[in-house]
Amino acid sequence: MPSETFFRLPVSKQERILAAIREEINKASYDDLSVGSIIRECGISRGSFYQYFHNKEDIFRFMIAEYRSSVIDYAKTRMQENGGDLFDTVEATYRHTVRMLCYKDPRSYRQNLFCNIPLLADIWTDPAHNADVYGPLLPMIDRSRLTVTTDGEVHTLLSMCITVAVKELFGILIADDSEPVALEHFLPKLALLRAAYSRQ
Repeated sequence: MPSETFFRLPVSKQERILAAIREEINKASYDDLSVGSIIRECGISRGSFYQYFHNKEDIFRFMIAEYRSSVIDYAKTRMQENGGDLFDTVEATYRHTVRMLCYKDPRSYRQNLFCNIPLLADIWTDPAHNADVYGPLLPMIDRSRLTVTTDGEVHTLLSMCITVAVKELFGILIADDSEPVALEHFLPKLALLRAAYSRQ
């Protein structure tokens, strides 16, 4: 993630640096990403750049976090609006994420950003990541709608929903699945979880 020095920069300079990073990721994978190209594009020195980002992993983690924050914010808002309906929130958030992945950025950008499996696996198993995702949502879930009630059970159910969703989202990143295909693959699985764990 960027250093505090980066966040103290004027917003216009932050945006110029991030635009150069996005352009480079659009052209290059993690292994091929050139910091030299980024600093030439945004007009800063190499020393200055490394005051903002320590390495390529910092760059990629931050850009992935932009997506993650959007997804988490959307899920929290949806959960507030629907009174804690877990399955409605999971479905709506999946649809939101599919639209982002399919339409927000060029295919080359999203593939270069997300198709670094070791980095993604590390992020996915990072306790801080799990706290970011589960921490805000778990207290908002209306357990009276579910057949499970304990903290551990609800956490496991939410984890199952997210794991299935992430697996199907990789179809967009790897196989270039369209929005209808991504929904076709996920919604029947969510329906089974809903049928098994929703209180009738």
